[in-house]
Amino acid sequence: MNPGAFAFRYTEPIPYMLLDSIGWQSTNSEKYGNDGQTRTDNGHVIFQYTLSGEGKLDLDGQTYPLRAGTAFLVKIPSSHRYYYTHEAGEPWEFIWLNAKGEDALRMWDRILDRCGNILTFKPKSLPIARFWELYRAISVDRVSESAALSSLLYHFLLTMLAPDTASAPEQESHPLICKAESFMKENYALHLSLEDIASHCGISRAYLCRLFQKKEQISPLEFLRRRRIEAAVTMLRSTAVSVHEVGMLCGFDSPSYFGKVFRQYLGLTPREYRSRKMDYPFNTVFLE
Repeated sequence: MNPGAFAFRYTEPIPYMLLDSIGWQSTNSEKYGNDGQTRTDNGHVIFQYTLSGEGKLDLDGQTYPLRAGTAFLVKIPSSHRYYYTHEAGEPWEFIWLNAKGEDALRMWDRILDRCGNILTFKPKSLPIARFWELYRAISVDRVSESAALSSLLYHFLLTMLAPDTASAPEQESHPLICKAESFMKENYALHLSLEDIASHCGISRAYLCRLFQKKEQISPLEFLRRRRIEAAVTMLRSTAVSVHEVGMLCGFDSPSYFGKVFRQYLGLTPREYRSRKMDYPFNTVFLE
């Protein structure tokens, strides 16, 4: 792929998120800059990520350095200005996109509430990988159909709402995580304890919990509960086994606890889920 800039103009108003423009460029000119109070593309949102060099962002009275790996998100209009200065000593290379539409503004607000205006991403993190997928689709494959571009844009923005997105894994899951998860998936019906799971993996309970929290953002027992409820949903719909027995077969000692956990995830009791097939016609539910 090569650097470039691409813009889109739509002949009909479309209610969902739209890509206005996207680019990959570099500058060493102090004439480069954009002011969020004077731009004319009101109602748009901007994402920009530094590949190399350095720029500056003035935001709400503070100045932030935009070094390699740093991204910023802003709305137009707002009190911000981003620009290049010769202090950096080398060209500022960056990627960017400009989006518009009600969904773009809504998702931008959620991202800003969660992450703030300044984010840090590794070059191989999921958001940056998704950006390059979008850029390749436009610059190489010449995709220009609005719905196709919007779909890719949604994928890009959703990665920034995913847990721990700034440090998205650059390789496969930790082998001990895989081993523990496989063990729990195969033995969810048993009365497993943290000690059982850790012993199977040859590690301590404390290390198992730290590893899960770091890599999966949940505890091992939370992972196990989700698999048990998934199995219970399938059993409730595909068998005539009593609700009490379904709970027992899925690793729940107490019928009341089974009902409590089931309601926590699905918003209704196991008995209600079984009887309301027209409202909830799902034989399989994935809990993530």
